[in-house]
Amino acid sequence: MNAAARMLVIALGSAGCAIAADSAPTPTWPPSPEVRSRMTELQLVISDPKATLATRDSARAELKRLLGSPAAAKPAAEAEEAPRRARTPLAVAPPMPSPAPPSTGASVTGAPRESDPPVAHVVPAPRAIPPFIDPQTGRTLVPSGQVAIDPATGRALPQVPGGYVDPATGRAIRPR
Repeated sequence: MNAAARMLVIALGSAGCAIAADSAPTPTWPPSPEVRSRMTELQLVISDPKATLATRDSARAELKRLLGSPAAAKPAAEAEEAPRRARTPLAVAPPMPSPAPPSTGASVTGAPRESDPPVAHVVPAPRAIPPFIDPQTGRTLVPSGQVAIDPATGRALPQVPGGYVDPATGRAIRPR
């Protein structure tokens, strides 16, 4: 910004402040007894259940004006807010395109194929042998493939026909 533009902005700003300071009327408070009695009458009209909506609205508007500045002159006809024209709605996004129509070819379900895809044959896993208790020691043994494991000691007991064998003692253990 050059110096001339800055001076212009400063001059306009100070002129605007001076105009705003001169145009503000000095309020006189408390209001005169006539204005106070009028305010009381307006409050009674507003609180009266028999008063119509229009009289309450006009009393409320006049009381608001008197409370703002008791020295204010009676409102002119333009003080009533003229009905405003309705605002036009903002431009909205264009509507979404409709989804693609369904294909007119053969139906998807039951449609003949040239060759069916290969079918996978699933074989269920063999049933796991549940843990069992060694009747002599009272420990639980957990079968795991070709061995049973003693969780307390970590020893593996190999499987033999009819059960397992403890390699340390040579004793046969039959699961029940």
